[in-house]
Amino acid sequence: MGQGARKRLAELLDDAERRGDFSTRVEMPARSLRIEVDGVGELPLPLRAPVTRKLIAQARQARFGRGEQTLTDTGVRDTWEIAPDRITLGGSDWHRTLNGVLDGVRTALGLPPTTVLHAQPHALLVYGKGQFFLPHQDSEKDDRMVGTLVVSLPSHHTGGELVVEHTGRSVTYRASRERLTFTAFYADCRHEVKPVTSGYRITLTMNLLAEPVRPADETGSGPVTDLAHCLTEHFARPAEQRYAYGRPDTMPPNRLVYLLDHEYTQRGLSWDRLKGADATRAALLRQAAGRADCEAVLALAEVKETWDAVPPDDRYDYYGDVEHFDDCEDEECEGECLLDPDSEPGAERHRSGDFSDYELNDLVDDETTLGWWTRPDGTGGERISLPVSYAELCATTENKDLTPYQSEYEGYMGNYGNTLDRWYRRAAVVLWPGEHSFAARAEAGSEGAMRELQARLDTRETELARTLARSLAPIWKHQGAGPAAADLFAATLRVAVGLGEADTAAMLLAPFGVETLDERHAPDLAAAAARYGRRWTRGTVGNWFGPAGACTGADRAAWIASLPGVCAALRTSDGDGDAVATPLVENAWQAIEPQLINWLGVGHEQERRAGLERLGPTLTHLLRATGPTTADTITTTLCGLPDTALECLLPALRAAARRPATVTDGTPAARAFQALADHGQARLAEALTLPVRAADDWSLAPAGSCRSGCDLCPGLDTFLTSRTRRNMEWPLAKDRRHHIHSRIDLAGLPVSHTTRREGRPYTLVLTKTNEVFTRERAARHHTETGLAWLREKWPRPRA
Repeated sequence: MGQGARKRLAELLDDAERRGDFSTRVEMPARSLRIEVDGVGELPLPLRAPVTRKLIAQARQARFGRGEQTLTDTGVRDTWEIAPDRITLGGSDWHRTLNGVLDGVRTALGLPPTTVLHAQPHALLVYGKGQFFLPHQDSEKDDRMVGTLVVSLPSHHTGGELVVEHTGRSVTYRASRERLTFTAFYADCRHEVKPVTSGYRITLTMNLLAEPVRPADETGSGPVTDLAHCLTEHFARPAEQRYAYGRPDTMPPNRLVYLLDHEYTQRGLSWDRLKGADATRAALLRQAAGRADCEAVLALAEVKETWDAVPPDDRYDYYGDVEHFDDCEDEECEGECLLDPDSEPGAERHRSGDFSDYELNDLVDDETTLGWWTRPDGTGGERISLPVSYAELCATTENKDLTPYQSEYEGYMGNYGNTLDRWYRRAAVVLWPGEHSFAARAEAGSEGAMRELQARLDTRETELARTLARSLAPIWKHQGAGPAAADLFAATLRVAVGLGEADTAAMLLAPFGVETLDERHAPDLAAAAARYGRRWTRGTVGNWFGPAGACTGADRAAWIASLPGVCAALRTSDGDGDAVATPLVENAWQAIEPQLINWLGVGHEQERRAGLERLGPTLTHLLRATGPTTADTITTTLCGLPDTALECLLPALRAAARRPATVTDGTPAARAFQALADHGQARLAEALTLPVRAADDWSLAPAGSCRSGCDLCPGLDTFLTSRTRRNMEWPLAKDRRHHIHSRIDLAGLPVSHTTRREGRPYTLVLTKTNEVFTRERAARHHTETGLAWLREKWPRPRA
């Protein structure tokens, strides 16, 4: 739909009747509540200082949540807390009073009349002079929780105001000295308690829980007809491109994503627990969807915006607020004058925090991703991953008018910077034409689409299943890797086997990463190989590994640790499991071999040794998974590498020796390990035949030429390879000195390098250290112990 139609839809929803606000306040007589606290007894209202001090004696320092942690920090929250199990609420009028307050709160907050609110006590809080709670947002502690109710007990105090903020508005609430003050607000509202300046502020905090009591009446009045027309137009016209530049028209958009104003959790996202204006707008959209033959679900969205922005106190300084000492006149300055606190020359600060007062200029970039949605039938929800395009987004409230949950500012960096990144969590109503329901859900990686295909296959509607599956080809992309995608992969694999159509099966399986595979997938993988053949299987497995040379990290290494079990399960499954196991191992080796070669080329000994040692256990897991042909190929390659490869082979053999039960005699893995052990013994024994370094031999291996082919590196190598020269003084300009510094440090050479700041140019002083000898002795000892271990654990078989 064009921007005009999307804008019209947002305006229609903005003009819709607003039901309530984000917070509200009610006062009631103090006599309606009778409250008792263990260890103190009944509290006389209004509360006086002597009784309040008794409460403090029974309390503990209040804690707060940050992510998954529960912390105590008086710099963030300074108040006393009494647990709800030590509090008794009663009184002849209390329940009637509370129910009346909750009915008023429901109306004031704009919750549907079909909802009943309950108040669940959370804590009794006591704030003394100077105590406070910084701005924060309450966590939703129950699936039904929609907000917080703060009951302020009457007391004589000043300060301690409760400030609640949402969508750029803020309201300040002060408690009564004589009456009960009820303040309610939605759980996603940021709020704070200002410092108390005198007396004591005492509050009872309660969780507001929403319970639907009957189905919502969806026949209400409103701009439903106009909204339905907007939806019809949206799905009929070519999708609008933000930067068209004469590009041809595109196909109509697949969906409409209308962003709501409030935050929700996965557990709390449902049609009957929406808040304020969200409830009104979602109900209207749901009715309009019915008239326009569309389906509607609720979703959770992660939004990131990048703005061109400048600090409030430096709006006209393109260089931000970090000083650059461009007037440094010391031509021999080593760059210290440009060091920022992170010790990066000339770098600007990268800061996180609250940047609400920064001036936003232009929107540089934005991205919205749906990560969770409810099912159309209302039976729970599921995790998805669905980027939302510009042409599919619609909102009445812009992101910049909401409070981001995280912000990061990057100052001017020469050719980029002065940007403010802001992240938001928003709920959304997602709509699509009913006739496109299958494709709309499948594009999000939904298991529901696979369940529908499987249901067609189970009822022998094979041709319909094939037609639906083929329709996914343009959209079935990037379904992920690892345990999070394992269930979807299992469902997709079963469908792929059942379709009996090789190209379609390959298309469905292609978007997954190899890290998704585990032992439970083995039977269906073996069945797929048997049905479609070895050539198809080799191509499909290759797709899971990605392009050659692709970066592989910890996830790939962790998956290779499971590869022996996966291959064993494949080889014992019905079908052709070996057709899957063989290319799995071959492709894993093709990913490991370049890493091994790269580490062998690292000149810095400690870095190289550490990298090769980390690779050793991964090589062990790979060899345990091999078949005969692949094992021989890998072993031959490893034995042909330079002797420094032993820094990887010995850790691999040690890892294998720690679990001897996994290396069964006569298996390809056992033969491979024995061949590597024999190779290692031969190379280590030969290394020990070399003469020990003479006491006056200061020679080192050359550092080699640099990429630029400069005239300095040959001179450095001449010094390094000399048996007699231990020191060298070299007058060099600053840039040339830096080059030699970096060459020595990069190679990790036992050579000190300092600058004598006399004369012009300054003199670089190089000195070979005693590590020339200590390193050699350590290397020889390492060789001796390695050889002794190999002879003990991996003795050569007798001829």
